[in-house]
Amino acid sequence: MTINFNEFVRSKKFTRVALGIGVLVLVLVIFQLGVFIGFHRAGFSYHMGDNYYRAFEERDESILRTGGMGGRGFTNAHGATGKIIKIALPTIIVESPDLVEKIILTNDDTEFRSSIGATTAQDLKLNDAIIVIGSPNDDGEIVARLIRILPTPPGYEKMIESATGTIPAIEGSAAN
Repeated sequence: MTINFNEFVRSKKFTRVALGIGVLVLVLVIFQLGVFIGFHRAGFSYHMGDNYYRAFEERDESILRTGGMGGRGFTNAHGATGKIIKIALPTIIVESPDLVEKIILTNDDTEFRSSIGATTAQDLKLNDAIIVIGSPNDDGEIVARLIRILPTPPGYEKMIESATGTIPAIEGSAAN
């Protein structure tokens, strides 16, 4: 019983084996893609922690000694939302609502927009609320493609004024 090569390739056994190998290769490619994406996200979070001191020399360093992100998982590597807490162009530091600071890099390709239209980096002010869309670099920073300045919510100034002041004394305190 001799089978030539063409008959072997056309046989049902060969078709099943080839299909099985093809499915196995596809599963391995999908798995490798997941590993690559997970490695990229973990690398961004790691580098963000490494470069935290560079942006906040005067801030408390205890956040990194106590575990960094507080167990909240990976940070969003492709954007940020929050208020501006430091401007040193081309770098902007944004504090998100969950109190995570992100380093934003601007360049000539960064587009700035506000509710009134196109704007520039010089129009940014401390405590402005912004949304940043960009891509992460290897240093844990976000290279901004678009920065949108959000309008100040109504009553924001009154809220800030009412939250500031002097407390003359607290009843029942031992400081008397």
